[in-house]
Amino acid sequence: MTVRLKDIADDLNLSKMTISKVLRGQTDVSPATKARVLQRVKELNYRPNITARSLRTGNTYSMGLIIPALSDPYFADVARSLIETVRGQEYGVLISSAEGDPDTERREIGLQLSRQVDALIVASVQESAEFFAGLGQQRAPLVLIDRKPPSFAAHFVGVRDQDIGYLAAAHLAERGCRKIAYLRGARTAEADLRWSGYRAALAECCVSFRPELVVEPGEMQPNEYRRGYDAMVRLLEGRIKPDGVMCYADLLAQGVIDAVLQRGLRVPADVAVIGCGDLPWLQQLRVPLSSMNLSGEEVGKRAGRLALRALTSKESLPFRNVLVPPRVVVRSST
Repeated sequence: MTVRLKDIADDLNLSKMTISKVLRGQTDVSPATKARVLQRVKELNYRPNITARSLRTGNTYSMGLIIPALSDPYFADVARSLIETVRGQEYGVLISSAEGDPDTERREIGLQLSRQVDALIVASVQESAEFFAGLGQQRAPLVLIDRKPPSFAAHFVGVRDQDIGYLAAAHLAERGCRKIAYLRGARTAEADLRWSGYRAALAECCVSFRPELVVEPGEMQPNEYRRGYDAMVRLLEGRIKPDGVMCYADLLAQGVIDAVLQRGLRVPADVAVIGCGDLPWLQQLRVPLSSMNLSGEEVGKRAGRLALRALTSKESLPFRNVLVPPRVVVRSST
């Protein structure tokens, strides 16, 4: 038999309002009464009727999260932290994957909105702001994470991309590297910020910038591991051979390490290598890879808090741009 809030109230000779206040965490109930209610709730294994509450409040107590891929460990960290953050406020999270496709993302957003989610958190793969601008004013607050279409005003939580490039290059310089190569990512706003961080760290650490040690994405194979391997082979055949390599992604760095080792060189004694993404299996490599951790758990936590704040605010919040710092995870490769 389903236990109702009324049953607990009758059992304790209290009003339904008092029981409700205790369950919502309000403070205008005496400690003794609160203890009695919580004890009885536990004994009866009471579960709030979300459907009934939704009918009263107009809220579904759900948030929609759309990410580029379920298999991406970074977004798994984001999702786990987001769920933990909003769970305390009795919100659930409906997760959808865009599989890296803008059309799929648009369909998934439409489905989430049709389910009347109270807030929408999106790690978008859209190339422009046109789709989001076309959504107009929605009941559900929108929080973008990871990246934001250019010139689009919205709540945003991401990582400080310039710090990624800066900290990675500075870490190599601190390890004594003076000829630091960079395997760049695609020409996006995020990649350009990492590039500017790389250049800033070289200047600050008095390390010469050498254009011949920069490998553009157009010069590399589609497969990231192979791109890293082939790029490093070419760099080692060049006139100036790098003693440190920073890579836009961890798979590039794995290819770099294998190319160095197959040439009979040592990592990090001859060439130090740092990647980006801090994939979980990096510790299992022949040479465990140093990497930039992109703070997925912190991004998820901040996005959850921002969504909750937007939902509970009585006034429309000004758009917030929250940037969290990355961190260097040092392993054997540096």
